[in-house]
Amino acid sequence: MSALELNSQITELFEPGLLEEIKRCKKVTVERNTDLTSSGGTMRYTPIVLSGSIKVTRGDESGKEILMYHINPGESCIISITSCLKKNFTNMDSLFVVSEKDTSMILVSDQKIREWHDKYKSWRTFITDLYNLRLTDILSIVDAVAFKSVDQRLVAFLQNTQDENSEISLTHQEIANQVGTAREVISRLLKQLERDGKIELFRGKIKINSL
Repeated sequence: MSALELNSQITELFEPGLLEEIKRCKKVTVERNTDLTSSGGTMRYTPIVLSGSIKVTRGDESGKEILMYHINPGESCIISITSCLKKNFTNMDSLFVVSEKDTSMILVSDQKIREWHDKYKSWRTFITDLYNLRLTDILSIVDAVAFKSVDQRLVAFLQNTQDENSEISLTHQEIANQVGTAREVISRLLKQLERDGKIELFRGKIKINSL
């Protein structure tokens, strides 16, 4: 990988020696909705996102999911990194990892995760900053689940997810997974919002009018 392929969000994070090692890592690009979930109780590679976005959700035996966090450019998966450092990948078993957009990423092996932790201060700082960022995400989830009703969480999600055209291209099931409830509940609430004139529902798309 040439240096030109490392954007400023990466080059500004790490010291020169580490950047040289990152340049030698494998780079891949995946399409939207690619399943990146690990299997078999191992995690051989951890992504550092260059462009696009990855969604990490946690599921239970009934099939319900709740959003844990997004991995945006210049970020990585803290659960994967921690699993590599501890050589314990059981925390990955209940996670679902999917690209939300066409996404380019650098793949770091579990061996390199451990080597860099011992060798580079900037890598340890990167991990500490990720812990802080994800702790904020988790606290937001706890706050939403404990103190906000489902309809409040849904409206907040719609407001924060709409694109520049005030549209959201997600299925009711995908929204339910991110809000943390059943698809039937989301469908009912969306229908009510449509009756109130606040949104318009189309197949695979929602148009936001006023929320």
